[in-house]
Order: sequence, then structure tokens, then C-alpha cells
Amino acid sequence: MPTIRDFLMPDLGEGLTEGEINRWLVAEGDVVVVDQPIAEITTEKAVVEVPTPFAGRVATLHGSEGATITVGRPLISIEVAVSATPEGASGNVLVGYGTSEAAPRSRRSAPPQRPDGSAPVATVATPPASPLVRRRAAELGIILSTITGSGPGGMVTSADLERASARDAASSAGGPQPAAAGTTRTALAGVDRIAAERLTRSHRDVPSASAWVSADATRLMELRAELPPGSTDASVTPFAIILRLCAVALRKFPRLNAHFDTETNEVVRFTPIHLGVAVQTDRGLVVAVIRDAQTKSMRVIADELQVLAGAARDGSIDAADLRGSTFTVSNFGAFGVDGGTAIINPPEAAILGVGRIATRPWVVDDEVVPRSVVELSLVFDHRVADGGIAGGFIRHLADLIETPDEAMADD
Repeated sequence: MPTIRDFLMPDLGEGLTEGEINRWLVAEGDVVVVDQPIAEITTEKAVVEVPTPFAGRVATLHGSEGATITVGRPLISIEVAVSATPEGASGNVLVGYGTSEAAPRSRRSAPPQRPDGSAPVATVATPPASPLVRRRAAELGIILSTITGSGPGGMVTSADLERASARDAASSAGGPQPAAAGTTRTALAGVDRIAAERLTRSHRDVPSASAWVSADATRLMELRAELPPGSTDASVTPFAIILRLCAVALRKFPRLNAHFDTETNEVVRFTPIHLGVAVQTDRGLVVAVIRDAQTKSMRVIADELQVLAGAARDGSIDAADLRGSTFTVSNFGAFGVDGGTAIINPPEAAILGVGRIATRPWVVDDEVVPRSVVELSLVFDHRVADGGIAGGFIRHLADLIETPDEAMADD
């Protein structure tokens, strides 16, 4: 005799509290086998295929594409044969993947009455919501019990909050306003939604400061031109060389190679340097991680950067390569931009911006000459480092760029 088993939204080993259904890979009525991918779930910076621990027929998909489901809530229900579940087996058949038996439906009972026979005044229940949604509701001043959740089981989603906030704004402005001709509204989803939430939190919670410097990159460009021709050097771009020099500079200023733990109010410093590199993709901005950059040569860093960036853009990058960065670098120069101020990637303590390398007038021996110049910007968490540390780091990096030979001697 068949029975219904629920497969609960897993945490996928990333400690997430919710995930967004990017795409269903099965439909209700489909027959599935154990470990068959059933859905693509958007997690922090990655899209992960989630397999089913059960074999059987798909009974219910709990949520439409684009819906957000909290960890521990049903993701999919599957009709399985009793023989498919070993006797005495527990619901948790996969580590990190929650499952449960479908609970029997309880009968509707009559409402309780006071001794005088009158019904008590009903209280409004607070609908389920993830911690992230609850925090966001508090920030917006929205009472959750006033919202009807559109998620599974009445779950309040981030989209529900934004709709409620928009309605409140329209009401305070005297009612809904007609949309201007030719305008469209597009809700953030997937990687863009996650990035927006993280960057908003960073801008709101991190007391950041910035430092800027321009560096003469002429010798760096000459050093690159001196590399022997060959396929192994095709990936050695000026940006890759700067990443190598950045790792050298962080060894001298390790205080910036750190995280700030908001739960314990502690600075967590790291010995290994895991360089995060911001990569623009069709799905949005992601941060690929070059691990142990302090131990790697210029060519190894360049090759890894090329592979990771390519995998990020075509969507094949492993989720593990998008986690664990200790310091991030953003390449403004890739867009032909002279420079800019980046937003710290929490919980990191700093982020470096690298502008394009362009020919500019530069004073050498009291004469103005054309030189290849790059602009560097550092945004740092002032709880972790002061201006002396930040200024010392970015000045040292500029010096390395101007005279890179010694730092690159082992490459």
C-alpha cells in the first residue's frame, strides 16, 4: 500500500535558513528514483541541484518556481510503496537532507467556550517566516500577522514583505498611483535577490571607511610583456599579477585578512589567504575563491582565475568555490572604469577595487611623462582596522605594483 513521504528543504551544508526554487526538474505525477535531481535551488551565490532520497511518484511540489522555502519545510511529497521504506527506518535518510512522514490530518474540533457559553475573543496567529524575513519585517515596521503569506503553509516570503511595504507607501501617498506608460516592475530573484540582501546588510551594519591611491603600473606591464610566449601564459593578465601582489601585501598586513563575527563581537584573523574575486555573470554577481593564494605563484593564480571565472559564467562552478573567502578583490577595470568604491562582502573586513590601467601623465624625475597608471581603492571595516593599517596596506600594494620584480622573483 503506498504512503506519502515529505522531503524537507535541506540546508545543503551551507547553514542557510531558506532557499529559492530556481527550477523544478520534475512535475507532479512523474516517477522518480533515489538520488534523481528534483529541483535547482538558489542558495548563497550558487544554484544547487537537490536529489530525492525516495523513489516513487511525485505527489506534490510545495512551491512554484521563484518561491522561497525555509529549511525544514516540505519541498516535495512523494508517493512511495511501503516496501520502499525499510522497517524501523527513521525519516532522516540522508545527512543534511530532512525528511518526514506526512502527518495524519487531525479532525476539526469545536471552538472552546467560556463558562458562560460565549466564545472567547480570537487571537491573530503570527504566520511562519524565516529569521531573515522576520528581521526584514522589523526593519520595515511591518506586523507579520497582518500579512497573508504566499509561501507553502502560509509562509511569509521576502516578496510578500516588499508587496506589503509598497502598499503601505501607496496608502500613505493617498492610494495606489497609476504606473507611468512604458514602465515595468521586476522582482529580484535568485543570485540577484541574495546579493541585494547581503549588500544591504553590509551597507547598513558595517562601519566602513575607504582609502585611495594611484600607482604607476608601467613596470608591471613591462614584466607581463617579458613573459615567454606560450599557452600557459595566456591567462596571465595584469589583474592576475595584481592578485598575486595583493596576497604578498596581505602577508605584511594580516589584520585585513579577517572576518568580523557580529554574534560574538570578535575579529577572526586567518593565516591562509583565500582571495575572493568578483565575477559578473548572466545570473548576477558572484564571488569565486582562489584558496591559499599566499602559497601560489603568479601563473597558478592566473590559471585558477581563468578556470573559476569561466565556470562561474557558464554556471558549472562548484558551490564550494563560492564560499570561504577572507578578502575580496573587485576588478572595475574589466568594464573600462577608472575606479570605484566597492561594498564589503560580509563577514569580511575589507574589499579592494582595481581600476583600468590607462596611459596618464606622471611625474618622473621632475618631468611629466606618459605612464601606465592604475587606481586602487580599499573599503575596510573600521571595527577591524584603522586608517594606519588600511593606508599602510594600499600604499604597500601600490609600491609592489610600481616595483614588482622582487615580489615576483619566485614566479
